Amino acid sequence: MPMNDEDYMRAALEEARRAGACDEVPVGAVVVLDGQIVGRGFNQPIGRHDPTAHAEVMALRDAAARLGNYRLPGCELYVTLEPCA
Repeated sequence: MPMNDEDYMRAALEEARRAGACDEVPVGAVVVLDGQIVGRGFNQPIGRHDPTAHAEVMALRDAAARLGNYRLPGCELYVTLEPCA
């Protein structure tokens, strides 16, 4: 059965739970391309000592590494919180 927006948000919530389990602010994100999750990430600035390790950045990094393209054409980002701007 194809995944939909609700499924992607559930996956992002799973990532947020991972962050919470690590005593991070519970934020999660997934990157989707052509109906498939190609990147996942959760908030990790405390554990990584990295102020840029926000969930959406971690998911984008994961997707770029998996796809071999930092531009991520056609990808959609699902985040449990409005991304930082």
